Amino acid sequence: MHPLFALLLAVWVLIGQAWAGVNINAADAEELKTLPGIGDTKAAAILAYRAQHGPFTSVDQLGDVSGIGPATIEKLRPLVEIGAGGAKAEGGAKAEGGAKADGGGAAPAAGPVGPAVNINTASAEELDALPGIGATKAAAIVADRAANGPFGSCDDLGRITGIGPATVEKLRPQCTTK
Repeated sequence: MHPLFALLLAVWVLIGQAWAGVNINAADAEELKTLPGIGDTKAAAILAYRAQHGPFTSVDQLGDVSGIGPATIEKLRPLVEIGAGGAKAEGGAKAEGGAKADGGGAAPAAGPVGPAVNINTASAEELDALPGIGATKAAAIVADRAANGPFGSCDDLGRITGIGPATVEKLRPQCTTK
């Protein structure tokens, strides 16, 4: 093989790997640990979350994993993919079928929205069913509500660690306080 051809092939493979990202639904602990901010503990937490809750549907769902906060999610967003492979995650990454998911281009088609959930009276199980919440954040909402009283608006969910403006916007169609 000609050395120049070998070099070009190696560069092409490296570019392809960099573009592909790490599939958080298929990666093992070693592959997850190649991501910035992910060590042994967080890789194990991602694998445990995936085993308990099934595949991730968005990068933001990593916020439901113990120890992963908004700053880490933003670092990971361009580096990871979701889906069955070849599908990059939101924010500059391509979604299954090559389309962007939640990060650029046209807005995704609106899907069915479930019934409104009163965040002041809902059980942890009902809150867990909301997009972007999960069991940990649902428990935190219930605990915060018990400690600090009812939420005045859905925007008040921002006082919960791990729930930022993007999650509040995602919840807005299903969230109520009355």
